[in-house]
Amino acid sequence: MQAQRPALLIVAHGSRAEGWLDRVREFAGHVAESPGIDAAFSTVDVACLEAVPPSIPDAVRALLASGVSRVLVAPLFLTASTHLSEDIPGLLGLPLPEHVRRRLTAEGHQPLPPGLPVTLLDLGPIERMLGANVERRLSLRSEDPSEEAVVLCAYGSTVHHERWEALMAAVRAYLMRHGYAYACHAYVGHVVSHSPAPTLQAIRKALHMAGVRRVHVVPVLLSTGAIQTTVIAAAWRAAEASEGHGRVLYEPDAILPDGDLAAHVAAVALRELGVFVAADRGANA
Repeated sequence: MQAQRPALLIVAHGSRAEGWLDRVREFAGHVAESPGIDAAFSTVDVACLEAVPPSIPDAVRALLASGVSRVLVAPLFLTASTHLSEDIPGLLGLPLPEHVRRRLTAEGHQPLPPGLPVTLLDLGPIERMLGANVERRLSLRSEDPSEEAVVLCAYGSTVHHERWEALMAAVRAYLMRHGYAYACHAYVGHVVSHSPAPTLQAIRKALHMAGVRRVHVVPVLLSTGAIQTTVIAAAWRAAEASEGHGRVLYEPDAILPDGDLAAHVAAVALRELGVFVAADRGANA
């Protein structure tokens, strides 16, 4: 791979959970394999906001030091938070109020200085990407959506609760527009102390909705980790034992891998460089 071409950096939140980062790296590999990427970019790398190295600023510094002409940053933050609006642009040295930069520095980050050849890509509305992702995963095991309900299991937040509620409402509406009889959500993160109780309650509610014969429990989490195998699994087992009788279906999977989302990220990156993209499989995501 020659120097002076731009680099593409896939950035995510980060987690120390076993296997979490592997999924993100696999996703970056799928982006790198998309048509046109190898010719347009010198490399496709991964960086995280916290928990695991390299940090986003360190990764950008290393790429620029290697001689790339610019760095395009693709954010995999499919959550309701200020990561996309403040943290990531602040770390990249993009124009933001000075208090954001001061906060990031106080939190131990080392933001990049302004003026570097860095571009933060806009991947489009999060709710559409999540809705399309969940629908694709369900298509592998759904029999008749008109008789099925979906329970979305999301991390949640006390600080951004209203944003999470709006995001989950939008994803639920997406699924119901695409034929599912009913959709609801439950939080599984710190906001509920990682308790399975809210998920169990949501499953029971879905089971009792008129016309619902089966309930799909779907993690809306970027990568796999303990939440899928402990919190959500505990709720699923309890629901099956008490009243499910084979009607509650659960796979401890995650948003990643997603080939259509990888193709979409690649298409957005190529369009930023002015490269014609014949088809974007994730354009409706």
